[in-house]
Amino acid sequence: MNSSPQTVLPVASGLDVHKSFLVAVIKSTSNQGTVNTVKKRFSTFHADLEDLRDWLLQNDCHHVCMESTGKYWIPVYNVLESAMNEVRVCNPKWLSLEKGEKDDNKDAARICDLYRNGMTKSSYIPNKQIRTLRELTRLRQKYVQQRTSDHNRLINCLTVSNYKLDMVFSNVRRRSASLIINLILSGEPYTDEDILKCVSSRCKAPREDILRACHGFELDKLQREKLRIIQDHIDGLTKEIEKLDQLIAEACEDHKDYIRLLMTMPGVSEISARKIIAELGTEMDQFVKGSRVAKWAGLAPGSDESAGKIHSRHIIKGGKYLKPVLIEAAWAAVRSKNPYYRCKFEILSLRLGKKRAIVAIARKMIISIFHMFSDMKEWHPKDCDDCFVPRSLSVQKESRKLNKTVNTLKAMGLTEHQILKTIAAGLDDPEISDDEGNRYDLITGEYRTA
Repeated sequence: MNSSPQTVLPVASGLDVHKSFLVAVIKSTSNQGTVNTVKKRFSTFHADLEDLRDWLLQNDCHHVCMESTGKYWIPVYNVLESAMNEVRVCNPKWLSLEKGEKDDNKDAARICDLYRNGMTKSSYIPNKQIRTLRELTRLRQKYVQQRTSDHNRLINCLTVSNYKLDMVFSNVRRRSASLIINLILSGEPYTDEDILKCVSSRCKAPREDILRACHGFELDKLQREKLRIIQDHIDGLTKEIEKLDQLIAEACEDHKDYIRLLMTMPGVSEISARKIIAELGTEMDQFVKGSRVAKWAGLAPGSDESAGKIHSRHIIKGGKYLKPVLIEAAWAAVRSKNPYYRCKFEILSLRLGKKRAIVAIARKMIISIFHMFSDMKEWHPKDCDDCFVPRSLSVQKESRKLNKTVNTLKAMGLTEHQILKTIAAGLDDPEISDDEGNRYDLITGEYRTA
């Protein structure tokens, strides 16, 4: 069998990875142009993966390609990463393996052929340090979601018993509400004075409403035990989150400069900066340009067009973990004191609506992050002046005011020469009149007839 002229790798391997085993196929091109194929099956135990690595090296194979099958590819990648020149992980939908006649050997051979011919697209796999940090931040996110779910469950249990704490406290997770909940769950009799002692002096709710909200149906023993279990679970999750915060802070010691850069951007806190680094990494060479980063993060508009008809332009489903962080940061940015993103959001929301506009702001932020990491410079967009007010917005606003004033003066019968002469006079008298005695105030815009 003659080798294809499109072959770019003389020796390469394709892996079809499963939970308990994998199939490896090595294809090499000889000097005569023939393709030699070697295949072997390995278990996924660690010792067998080391045998796979040694077998690849014995066959002079330093380029490996495999599908990103669940979490099963990660142990294989960890073992081969240091020994191979490239370990390429591809999304299964990009490989488009043949259907019909399909088995493990054919799949591995097909992956190898596509890889050798340069027809595969690599997924972004950061270095091991970033991957470890990513596992910690994702675990923290999961614990925070569980704690929020337990908080809601606790409030629902109290609501069923007609304790209306969520009606008088803006946040039931804060100290005042927590002390009252502990008092209710204690099972001991309490008075109105005991309840008011738990309330902070900064609480704005009327004290009478707080007392009315804290008198519900009597909780029986089983209900109290259920609420205690939920509260203990919340406290346990809080302690675990604090431990994870310490581990994440230690893992981010080598990325302090990048965290500092991210925190110069409006809406990005230290926690958000750590999540962004864990998901995005710090090496931007993989993406080449900012639009690719936005597409990888799932913030780029989709393209679904056929026969000249656009079916959909919704954003893609990628960026399961990074996209929510950027959307959250975008909402914080448009509400911050810095007016840059707020001005852009107000303009976009008029045309797109608030939900689409906030996605557009998140896309602008991820592109800014790409350039900040590439150039190692703090956040400062080109269209932002020293006061952080977009020049384009101020120029457009003043231009609209000027055009409105000029059109009004022309309607009064003034010529362009008269308008320019009035402006050149220094506006000692802001009111001007026409031949009929009608007066127009240039400052207030009031028009008074004679």
